[in-house]
Amino acid sequence: MPAPLTATLWNDRLLVLTGENGATAVDLRTGRRAWENADAARGKAAVAAGDSVCFVIGPSEFLWLSAENGKVTHREAHADLFAGAPGLTVSEIVGSSDPVVWFTGSHKVTVKAPPPKKGKKRGKDKQVVKSYLFAYDIARRKELWRAPVPNGRGGAPVHRLIALRENDIVVRQTQDTLSPGDVRAAKGKAVFRCFDRKTGKQLWSKPLGSVAPDGAASGDEQGLLYAAVGDDLLAFETPSGKPKWTLNGTGSPFGTPVVSGALLHTANRSQEVGAVERETGRLRWRRSTEVLPGTSAPAVALSTTGKTLLASDKSQVTAFAAQDGRRLWKFQDIGVQAPEGPAVTAPYRVLPTGRLVVVQRDRMFCALPVD
Repeated sequence: MPAPLTATLWNDRLLVLTGENGATAVDLRTGRRAWENADAARGKAAVAAGDSVCFVIGPSEFLWLSAENGKVTHREAHADLFAGAPGLTVSEIVGSSDPVVWFTGSHKVTVKAPPPKKGKKRGKDKQVVKSYLFAYDIARRKELWRAPVPNGRGGAPVHRLIALRENDIVVRQTQDTLSPGDVRAAKGKAVFRCFDRKTGKQLWSKPLGSVAPDGAASGDEQGLLYAAVGDDLLAFETPSGKPKWTLNGTGSPFGTPVVSGALLHTANRSQEVGAVERETGRLRWRRSTEVLPGTSAPAVALSTTGKTLLASDKSQVTAFAAQDGRRLWKFQDIGVQAPEGPAVTAPYRVLPTGRLVVVQRDRMFCALPVD
């Protein structure tokens, strides 16, 4: 059985898994299966749509599923939802903030050939692709706005949410969906785009320093973006792009940092986890997970209280006290499959919820108490 395509948490009550054959919900209190729904096959990540409904983007329609029993309470085909966008192909969810989700989508339009010159034959009409970033209210089931974005390579572009702020959002297209033309135009740099949350108007679009298209990056509510450049970590003011501070690295690139209060939590490929003061860039503490260096930095996440920092990689999940870096515990599960099977080679992933953290490794899920 393949691993789920997505795993998300619903209102600290359910673990909702989407896969090739449908959606499955697991009760977080008992670990027992709560329901299944085959209508949500190949669906995107589930998002809470109020206190009783889960929202899933399917290949051709939007689904609202009852959190109680998984039954479809409402469905809308993409073709019926978005005027002027026939044949819309919806990509992954970029991000969400109750009750709004952002996602990208593409469709083909016909461009009429210009009138021919006298004595000439009329040219052929052309089919061109147009791509947009959409904002959609899943509670009111209403499109809020759409903003043009560059087309993807071979399909709808995929974007990641870099910063969520009161009045705007910052996104970046993933490197593997950039068109060859956009790659050449960017000259080896990432392009960050900022949109007004209310209207969808693009406020700015620019590279920040020498941040690469795949360079780790995240932002805060105060207008700073933090990004890896070479072995260093830099803070940039936006929209000016002016560097605010630089944290020199230790010869190992940084992974995606996580904001928590006055601190910025970091990790690098040397398997070092740390905390940095957001205002000054001063290193507060740095500790090793005691895992051998690899090709990627551990993914870092905070418990819902912010007290525990969790670092996950291919070997284990390591927990630290967020304020001073004290090592609290580590978790490993060797699985029961062959030594090279996905249950023992896939990376760990953590999903904090309430007083628990759900740990995923391929098809294996378990809940651990934190704080």
